[in-house]
Amino acid sequence: MKHRKLLKFAMILVTCVVTALPARAQEQTVAQQLSILDERLSKLRADVDALQFNQQQIQQDIKLVQGQMDEVRRTGPGASANDLAALEARVKALDAARETDKKVIIDQLAKELAAMSGSHGSKAATTPATTGNEHIVAAGETLTSIAKSSGVTIADLRKANNLTSDSLKVGQKLVIPK
Repeated sequence: MKHRKLLKFAMILVTCVVTALPARAQEQTVAQQLSILDERLSKLRADVDALQFNQQQIQQDIKLVQGQMDEVRRTGPGASANDLAALEARVKALDAARETDKKVIIDQLAKELAAMSGSHGSKAATTPATTGNEHIVAAGETLTSIAKSSGVTIADLRKANNLTSDSLKVGQKLVIPK
């Protein structure tokens, strides 16, 4: 679940970085840039999926070891302290591996995001891009939330953008009326 949230966050940041590029810094066409970003996003998704699979495997191993520890405890005095200590050490190692996987995911996302936005300044946007009287719609935004954050009414937003419904698309440019 956390991985999906990180992935959504990464997609929002990618959208913001793409929309914040100054015109003179664009050496490639928008289509080429989107293609590159899509490729990087696909790689990130694959990496996250692989790490999630590894984490599931580790969780299964932990359950197995905990079951073995419970069995050893039930057998009573027949189990040695060394057996119990070995099983507990294995559980700790599996927990450490799971934490390492989490760190790898976060580090990989940070590197990819830095690479995507590094050449465009160190300013990584965490909110939807707004420039002057223009707003770029980010994932999860609604007409209501944009109107509220911009200090305008929904009716004014609809009128300024010739909108006939409340549905918006990610990346859509909206004019924010004064």
